Amino acid sequence: MNTYDTMLEKAVVVTSLRSEDIFGVIAELMDALVASGALPEAKKDEAKQAIVRREMSASTVMTDEIALPHGRTDVVEELVCAIGVHKDGFAADAPDGEPTKVVILMLVPPSAGSGYMVFLGSISRKLMDPTTREAIISAPDRDGVLAALRG
Repeated sequence: MNTYDTMLEKAVVVTSLRSEDIFGVIAELMDALVASGALPEAKKDEAKQAIVRREMSASTVMTDEIALPHGRTDVVEELVCAIGVHKDGFAADAPDGEPTKVVILMLVPPSAGSGYMVFLGSISRKLMDPTTREAIISAPDRDGVLAALRG
């Protein structure tokens, strides 16, 4: 199994994001990582700060309803990923002015090397396809989101 498929299999998926800004969405996804056991509760704030620091230095909100918040942190030993879907979208100052609906959050260990870049590149290419994005946004559950990303 390649890195992309492995990461998708391990990803935590939330199909009902409700926050109205990127920082609220980051908090929702961090809570989901803790609830799933992918991130220890005691390390949540430290991990969140790594992502917020990165977001404050340069926004990861992109065109086409996508955001890719990520940060390097030693609170994880391997790449950790949460995929979030906000059905209505939220305002995030996207370059194209569109609401953000699909968020891929990644916690990256300092030792990750270029492995996470391969995953980031692969998932970014998938998300650029409008049909894939629409399938993700309309997916009712984790299986539907992952099927769209594998398609």
